[in-house]
Amino acid sequence: RYFSHQQGHIAAALFSAGAMELLKESFIAFHVSGGTTEAVLVSPDKENVFNTQLAARSLDLKAGQAIDRTGNLLGLSFPAGPELDKLSLLSERTFRIKPYMKDGNCSISGLQNKCEKMKENGEADADIAKYCIDYISQIISDMTKAVLDKYPGLPVVYSGGVMSNTLIRKRLKEDFGAVFAAEGFSSDNAAGLAVLASV
Repeated sequence: RYFSHQQGHIAAALFSAGAMELLKESFIAFHVSGGTTEAVLVSPDKENVFNTQLAARSLDLKAGQAIDRTGNLLGLSFPAGPELDKLSLLSERTFRIKPYMKDGNCSISGLQNKCEKMKENGEADADIAKYCIDYISQIISDMTKAVLDKYPGLPVVYSGGVMSNTLIRKRLKEDFGAVFAAEGFSSDNAAGLAVLASV
């Protein structure tokens, strides 16, 4: 049997969260990284373990790209996720953010322009980092709400490197009671492929 990169991430998240039983039902899976920002409807399949159907996505920049570009702007090392995470926790600011959404799909490109403007205006690096994380957090929250409007009551699973961020995980756990890939499994799809091969 052949499995996709995306299936590997989903299975790694389920395995590491102790939630493999979800493979017996339908659920929503988010994969948020430098290469992907999307949500899929996952349905059981006897031959392929499960099938996925696109439910929402970014229309331009991916969340991980935006984080890395903000990190580069602030002189952080690549990939910038871990350092931007720590830096954002030093900020006490809260931001009201209303990202552009269309039919549950998001646009992230405006985030880079806003962070560059904040830097030009001499705002603190910690506040710029916090704005970036709050923006991504709001986008994922808005996408989740839109997808759950279409598919009410389904469990939600998050994976991908961006989903290891402290503030993003905290908010989404509180808002949606979601399942997350354990630390170290957020960006790992190889473990998931091994799990699928054994199912």
